[in-house]
Amino acid sequence: MATATAAARAVAVTIQFAAKVGMADFECGEVYDNLGANSTSLQLDDFRFYVQDVELKNADGDYVPVELDTDGNTWQVENVALLDFEDCSELGDPEMNGVVTGTVPEGTYDGLRFAMGVPVDLNHDNPSVAPPPLNVGTMHWDWQGGYKFLRIDSGNIMVNMSNWRMHLGSTDCDGDPLAGGTTMCTNSNRVEVDFNTFDPESDTVLADFAAMVEGAALDVNQDGTPFGCMAGPSDGDCAPLFDNLGLPFGGSEPDVQQFFSIE
Repeated sequence: MATATAAARAVAVTIQFAAKVGMADFECGEVYDNLGANSTSLQLDDFRFYVQDVELKNADGDYVPVELDTDGNTWQVENVALLDFEDCSELGDPEMNGVVTGTVPEGTYDGLRFAMGVPVDLNHDNPSVAPPPLNVGTMHWDWQGGYKFLRIDSGNIMVNMSNWRMHLGSTDCDGDPLAGGTTMCTNSNRVEVDFNTFDPESDTVLADFAAMVEGAALDVNQDGTPFGCMAGPSDGDCAPLFDNLGLPFGGSEPDVQQFFSIE
């Protein structure tokens, strides 16, 4: 009985996230210089992303799922959470969130892994009736494509469509979710993140815009495509961004993701 009780004991855990632009903290509406291949300046007004399947590595080297707090928590549902660092975008709201909270079995943990994305079984839900945080319409593509896993905008793109943006989600999807069919996406575009060393009591996960756009010509745009990258498989402007996210693009093998790091 004592062993069963000990095995069932759960302790609270909070995983801290922060949005960065190089060495600077992200602040909504701020202008950041020397970005990308051509030292471009951008005013950043939106910085949001979903994470799924958050796990911590225990003393035995096994990864244990974090059971997310969902009771009254508008930022988490099932096994997905929304990290929101914007409070000035006309497409967002003033509320922000920089943590994932939940419980794990009592023990020692020294590693972390998760994916930036929304699980397949939730990705094609109707945001108008979905529970928070999957009810955010501006974080959704359409019925087939599902959610935008990452949204970073330069300026108000509804006012000026030539403003730079990075929207990432699954692409080349088929099926009909409205008819109850299964939607399959050729390009899942979920960013896999694995930190072999991570202390949940002291470390913070950094999401760095400057690292994601390293080597990208942000002031150049492929004709006939949106400014920046909307995850289009034929939009060459996405290639260096996908590479920095550890995602394949155009048949290329990606490098290890560098958007996320630990501090």
